[in-house]
Amino acid sequence: MTNQLLDAGFLDDQCLTGPLPDEWLLLPTVALTKRRCSWLLTLVVVLCGLSVAQWWWDSHWLLPLLLACWGLTGLIFLTCWFCLPLEIRHTRFLLRTQDFLLQYGVFWRRAVLIPLHRVQHVTISQGPLQKRFGLATLKVYTAGGLDAEAALADIEHGVAVVLSEQLSQLIPRGDADVER
Repeated sequence: MTNQLLDAGFLDDQCLTGPLPDEWLLLPTVALTKRRCSWLLTLVVVLCGLSVAQWWWDSHWLLPLLLACWGLTGLIFLTCWFCLPLEIRHTRFLLRTQDFLLQYGVFWRRAVLIPLHRVQHVTISQGPLQKRFGLATLKVYTAGGLDAEAALADIEHGVAVVLSEQLSQLIPRGDADVER
């Protein structure tokens, strides 16, 4: 089976930045809820820290700095809150017989192509919030290179298990160099 991405026609007509094939899998909608809960927890911790700092350094000359920190925290939180749906919508993945494709990013889009002959092993992990929402993180570790792993966060746990099993079955076994 030929690799579609290496075919010149595919690169010209259906580049990864263009419309994606129907077979691509997307993150579930519950991933948005999980990520928003994570951001809310982070906001609570930051706001508690700012409140303690404001109480500890109750000085009039620090008041403008603390107000700027409060405003910046609110701005960052609102920006991320409204960018999260875009982040979820733009994360896609696809397992084929020769490679694993992953695309993500809102402003800076990244497409990762992992040839299966480079895959060393696959892990599945779950944090407390991921367990609560039935999600998991799938990590694909490769042999060398700049990015020695690709992580796909907040996919359904069942999908992560199936992908892990499929990747394990598709990873070439044995020493291919000796056979040649």
